[in-house]
Parts: sequence; structure tokens; C-alpha cells
Amino acid sequence: MNRIDIDKEEILKTSKWVRFLFMVVYAFVINFVLTICIGLAFIQFLFFLFTSKVNGSIADFNNHIVEFFHDCIAFLLFATEDKPFPFKSTETVDENTEEAEIIEAEVDSTNSDEDEPSEVEEEKDK
Repeated sequence: MNRIDIDKEEILKTSKWVRFLFMVVYAFVINFVLTICIGLAFIQFLFFLFTSKVNGSIADFNNHIVEFFHDCIAFLLFATEDKPFPFKSTETVDENTEEAEIIEAEVDSTNSDEDEPSEVEEEKDK
């Protein structure tokens, strides 16, 4: 039979036990937040039932809850080492926001009278 050597130093590393503590705390927090989600879903349904529209404030809050769930599950399942809110760094920038916005424009060159002031020049005079 193969014998597995257990390194006592690996087991006693504080970083591993701190992660375990965070995992337990986030597991309980997810359980609590799930109860809140069920209540918010019911309230959102009531808004939809009576107004045929969802409540924007609740929908925005739900987006934050979905992000929190994603971060917690990723941390609990060892998909990432990044801790969820409130330890999540807010300095992360999406790739979409880093790209410069490109605006296409066409120049109207049909104005052959150079003596007449353009609309932009008229607005500057005001």
C-alpha cells in the first residue's frame, strides 16, 4: 500500500485556518442572505403584480446580491483566493471601462460659402 506522509507544518499553517474561518463565516452569511433574497423576490413580485413593472431600487440591490453570491461561492469552492465583500478590493477595473470610447462623426462639407459664419461660430458670438 502507498503510504501518505502528512506534514505537520502544512496542517498548522495559520493562513489555512484563517481561510477556514472565513469559509465558515461566509457560509453562514450566504444562508442569511438567501432568506433576504426570498423576501425581496416576493416583494418584487408584488411590485410587478400591481404595476407591471419591477422596482428599480430592488433590482439594483439584487444585482449586488448576485455579485456577492458569485464571489462567496467562488471563494468557498476554491475558484479564487479573493475574499468577497467587505474584503473585496474596489480597485478592480472591468476591461470594458479601460477601452476608450470611439465616436464616429461625419463632416458636412456642403457649405461652400466661407463668408457665412457657421453655426458653431454663431454660438461662440452669443
